[in-house]
Amino acid sequence: MLSMSESATNLVIRRATRDDLGFVAWCNYESSSPYPGFCYWDPLLDGLNTPTMGFIEAVFHADALAFGRVEDFWVVEAEGKRLGGASGFVMDEEDYRPLRLNRMADVAARLGWDAATLTVFLDRYAMVWRDPQDSTLASAASWTIECVAVVPEARGQGIAGKLLQAVLDEGRLRGFSHAAIAVTSGNEAAQRVYERLGFQMYITYGADYFDGQFPGTTKYRYRLN
Repeated sequence: MLSMSESATNLVIRRATRDDLGFVAWCNYESSSPYPGFCYWDPLLDGLNTPTMGFIEAVFHADALAFGRVEDFWVVEAEGKRLGGASGFVMDEEDYRPLRLNRMADVAARLGWDAATLTVFLDRYAMVWRDPQDSTLASAASWTIECVAVVPEARGQGIAGKLLQAVLDEGRLRGFSHAAIAVTSGNEAAQRVYERLGFQMYITYGADYFDGQFPGTTKYRYRLN
């Protein structure tokens, strides 16, 4: 594990490139996993003979993730080792859901899916995310931060805060008034980081709102200017 002094002096925060695709795919996987061993993509891929990480990587190759392309990510590293990542982007005004559906044919081709397999996946996707403008998916601000993740051995060293500050600075440079981030209920470590940085609670949807099918989510907003 890097010590606090090492991480403070050796950190480099930069924009991601295509060479980072595998790592930003891991960031999406990690940020989509409310607890170890489960990712929100898993049920959609059940029985399709497709590893979850392979699916996520194909999504990034096809620029099909609505929550940030590879180039929308920032990566923090020390001595060449990637330690964390996060995306900053502007959410689509017509569809708040996580995938760009017009890119899914490319994803299917990369995975070797036939038309029937793609249809199964898209039907499952529509069951989970029915409404393209579901208020629980809407961003609380024009500049949205997603897919925040830090490798286990580097957690608790202030790395997430430094990474998020870089993404906030980018939003400020682009002239946005506020930034938004969301956290799944129960992720107290993330909530502490966001609140320490100055994010303010915007709205919370409890588990009962989702009929117990999801633990709930809290949206935060940060004033940039």
